[in-house]
Amino acid sequence: MPATRLANPRRIPPLGRLWLSCLPLLALLTVTVGFAENANLIYNGDFELNSPDSPPPGWTMWGAQQYKVPANFTRDTTAPHGGKACFRIHHPADTAGYIVSAPDQAIRPQSRMRYEVTFWAKADRPGASQFGVTAYSTINPFTDAPAPGFYPLDVGTEWKQSSFAIDEGWDFNAERSRYLLLTFRATTVQAEATTLWLDDVVVTEQKSPREGRLMDEASLQDEPLQHRLRPGDQLDLTVDAKKPLRPANRNVGGVSFHRVAGFTRLPYDRDGKYNMSPEQENAVRELRLPMTRFYGVGDEPFSLEDSIDKAAEVCRRTDIPLDTLVLEFETQGAERKLAPEGWARGVLHSVARGYGFHYWEISNEPYLGRPGTAFASPEEYVEHVKAVAAAIREVQPEAQIGVAINQGSLKWGNYVLKLAAGHYDFVVGHYYAVSNADKRKFEVATLTENYKVLDQILRVNALIRAYNPGREVCQLDTEWGMHSGGPNGERADDVNRNANIFGTLHRAVRLIYYAREALLRGASSWQMFSYRKSPGFGVLATDAPDKRCMGYWLYYYFNRHVGQTVLDAQGAAPEYAPAKGDDPYTTPGAFPGPLTPALVTLSEDGRTIHFVLANGSWDRTVPCRVALRNFTPAKAEGTVLSSADPDANPLLERKEDFVADFTVEVSRAGMSCAIPPHSVVFVTVRCGA
Repeated sequence: MPATRLANPRRIPPLGRLWLSCLPLLALLTVTVGFAENANLIYNGDFELNSPDSPPPGWTMWGAQQYKVPANFTRDTTAPHGGKACFRIHHPADTAGYIVSAPDQAIRPQSRMRYEVTFWAKADRPGASQFGVTAYSTINPFTDAPAPGFYPLDVGTEWKQSSFAIDEGWDFNAERSRYLLLTFRATTVQAEATTLWLDDVVVTEQKSPREGRLMDEASLQDEPLQHRLRPGDQLDLTVDAKKPLRPANRNVGGVSFHRVAGFTRLPYDRDGKYNMSPEQENAVRELRLPMTRFYGVGDEPFSLEDSIDKAAEVCRRTDIPLDTLVLEFETQGAERKLAPEGWARGVLHSVARGYGFHYWEISNEPYLGRPGTAFASPEEYVEHVKAVAAAIREVQPEAQIGVAINQGSLKWGNYVLKLAAGHYDFVVGHYYAVSNADKRKFEVATLTENYKVLDQILRVNALIRAYNPGREVCQLDTEWGMHSGGPNGERADDVNRNANIFGTLHRAVRLIYYAREALLRGASSWQMFSYRKSPGFGVLATDAPDKRCMGYWLYYYFNRHVGQTVLDAQGAAPEYAPAKGDDPYTTPGAFPGPLTPALVTLSEDGRTIHFVLANGSWDRTVPCRVALRNFTPAKAEGTVLSSADPDANPLLERKEDFVADFTVEVSRAGMSCAIPPHSVVFVTVRCGA
């Protein structure tokens, strides 16, 4: 029995503590041990505590502030499952509030223990609710940790009991997920009005029956993220054209399409009509995309084969390489599987047509726990991956099979990598970042959050190597970007900061590391087409074909400023790490790194050096000096991307509102400039005769 059962009496109901205190010491210890092993770790889980508070004691409203309406979270005595009361959770239409067990009464998990959760639930009408366990590594500030899981909850109008079990070491790691909160959403459909009732919520702790535990990726990681710049007052670089670091990863500047016939009716509509105009084709072509991705290819109104042909045609028209295209065949929300023979049929069609496609991503985000999901568990998903992989390799032996993971979940991340080892060739993590952007400093959103995600990628790489010895397995990030909801519960698609200067700088910093550090084989961010009203991931707007989003110009210039070889740029830069009070979700001092990360690459002919420099400070101009060795500069050209409004619409009325020429001073010894705050700078230096 964990010692904390005695040290933390708040988990024992007050009457139980009073009763125990009346016993002799020996009896006290004996009874406490037996009692604690079966104690309910949730305070007021039966809602019998008669209190006028809403929500009831032991429970806390969660989500955007505007949805924290006490009248929607009340103690209800009309028709409880047991006792005198239950908990009523009302979800008005088009809202996003939900409930968690109180953080100050959080479950403090112990190593190698099992936590069994049972509760009774009903609703005013049949529908899909959600139960989950939210995890934090700290609660002051709230620092997210890998969550044990979220589960669809089918409820009806009669009381029904549900049971779940999570095992430390398999579903979560107690060293990182130190505070656990039960989490209930009345509905998974934000637009519908629903009322959910809960009663008799019980969490008990016992020794886990599972042997062993999953590998700890932190203990496997070879080295920390390489920033390659020591702390300094300004950006000082020494660049030797004869000292390459590694080949540049030129496959990271991709942008993913949604579907072949997606919600924007581009590139095709549901009738199979091609809708991209020559101007839109040219806009995509001008991005010089090294890769892209389509999902739901086998879930269109036309045949799988026709959908594959259409994806190939889009790439042909926009000059996107076919051999780096990633295709996913199943339903967008992973509600249905495509049988292995269906996958094989599609791959065989691609082979027969000579397209050169060989990256096959098996299911889109199967771990999200949507209602009606095709995969109730990681085991079910992995069995599907194994069967599909075998079928594909029968018709295309050189195929690259992709497995989807949730890097924030031990069960849907680490465990999936272990179970499926030997059957996959690439791993898809979808490394989105940044929550609650309205509450975050610019520096945290653009720098700290990236350094945190990049560290996660290194940890996943360590697991991949450990589980797949002797095999070459990589990561492909087929969706990524800044992904924050709005202050009033707005969807990420509708939040300007995800794609304006906040999101552009966030992506620029990520691209610098993706291209420089060889963390993964390729990356394609979310997403190509959106609407004017929803620019949160904007690159091009379907209903404003003559306009460009800020992110468009980032990819336009980035893909023109990645040379063949990364040069080993040595030097110093100002350092940033969150100070106390800087961020409500980050521990002070966490994930330090340069304020101005840099990518320096050399062209294939050795006559041009490209610089990509990002300034993640909102208000600080950073001087930059570069000493060049074994390279005599003749001239330099520069471009800067910047916007002074943190809440500006990402869709630009004019290019000139975001893109400007940038002045660089060049001498025989090198170059110098001043990097403006909240900006990305692209510089091309050409060699003299």
